[in-house]
Amino acid sequence: MRHTTHRRSTLRTATISVVAGAALLAPAAAALASTPAPVRAAAVTAAPKPVKIDIGAGVTVPVKGGKPYYNGKALKPGQTIDKGIYLHLSSDGKKLYSKTQGGGTPYAIWDVKTGKSLGTQKHSPTAKVKPALTAKSSSTSVRAWQELRVSGKATGIKAGSKVGLQQKQRGTWKTLPASTTVNKSGTYAMRVKLGLKGANELRMKSGATLSPVFKVTVR
Repeated sequence: MRHTTHRRSTLRTATISVVAGAALLAPAAAALASTPAPVRAAAVTAAPKPVKIDIGAGVTVPVKGGKPYYNGKALKPGQTIDKGIYLHLSSDGKKLYSKTQGGGTPYAIWDVKTGKSLGTQKHSPTAKVKPALTAKSSSTSVRAWQELRVSGKATGIKAGSKVGLQQKQRGTWKTLPASTTVNKSGTYAMRVKLGLKGANELRMKSGATLSPVFKVTVR
């Protein structure tokens, strides 16, 4: 019986010790839980500076939300205003062209995003450009069926337009089975092989537009 009583006392003591330990830990945990987490200061974002384009003659074009405004109305991409003051917004909405009164004044070009000047140009941005082609060969003399390169610039011709090679045969221009397309930068390039020996007169053609004649001698 004494042995049993001793075991019960030991268990009771252990139980009290565990409970007392939990009671001691509880206030510390509560203190930690009640401590507020540090608050990070919110990042301050500077408001974008207002953009104003001073086109001269006392006229300022404000830019709001990436769009230039004139007389309280936003200009649409490709829109032109020509009432004493000339304004034209490019089709991509990135450039503003302006011109104040005065026949000799060139067209000013502005960056809509920054309002900074991009220089001037003499012709109107909406004027139709006459289509033109240039052409040059990488070599003026080759062996029969030796590959050469023909390249050039296309002005006033849309990107993707077909450009073909023509060869003069017995006084008549013949279209050869060699063609390419105008790229986005307004240029083109193609590889050509010629088999007609002698001085070959060649030119490039896109629609009704022809390049100047260039010559390649085939040996």
